[in-house]
Amino acid sequence: MRGTSVHDRLSPLLLALQLSDSSFPSGMYTLSHGLEGLAQDGEVSADTLTDTVHGILRHNVGPGESTALALAWAASSTTDLDELCAALARIDRRIHATRLAKQARVSAVRTGRQVLDLAAELMEDPAVRAWNAYVSARHSPGSASVVMGLVYARGGLGAREAVATDLSAYLASLAGAALRLRLTDHRGAQRLITRAAPVVTEIADSAVIRPIEELGGFAPALDIAQMRHETAPARLFAS
Repeated sequence: MRGTSVHDRLSPLLLALQLSDSSFPSGMYTLSHGLEGLAQDGEVSADTLTDTVHGILRHNVGPGESTALALAWAASSTTDLDELCAALARIDRRIHATRLAKQARVSAVRTGRQVLDLAAELMEDPAVRAWNAYVSARHSPGSASVVMGLVYARGGLGAREAVATDLSAYLASLAGAALRLRLTDHRGAQRLITRAAPVVTEIADSAVIRPIEELGGFAPALDIAQMRHETAPARLFAS
């Protein structure tokens, strides 16, 4: 019984570690989240990398993906599965509509559907299965942030911890992209992640209280870079 109790207490943490690990087949390793486009436009260098990453987190991810995740987490307490899917779809369609660049829309949906389909198999949770069926039937795009909010909530992770976990995975993906784009080295990538910790805390605190009416980021330079990246003659990343 004691071992079962310990497992119950650790299971949300173990789920968060599994889903945020770079080896989880979400496809995140193929994304630079606009960083490659900014580098190609000469908008980011080794000297400005930290400020650029903080800006992406504060002005794009925080009001957008992190807020959608927090809203989906809150909606997950709905017991009626039809009402749950309707609430999630409202968030999903809104965050999907705020993404101006095609690459951002496509990568968010591709990642979300991939994670959702696997989570439905791994968790055997009725709410996750219902949302997977809803998205598979093309009733809603299936954005990654909404999927993660639902999965983390059904797995027992708190709202603020869920946002921070997702941001941590996003930040690790950005640092990995910066490394492959030669904007930093291995030690610099770890410094980049460490220095962003206060920003992650700030964003998590804001995301859990932001209403759906304020969902959506504002980062025009990032949007333009991603649009140009779509037709770039050479690309290392899908976004």
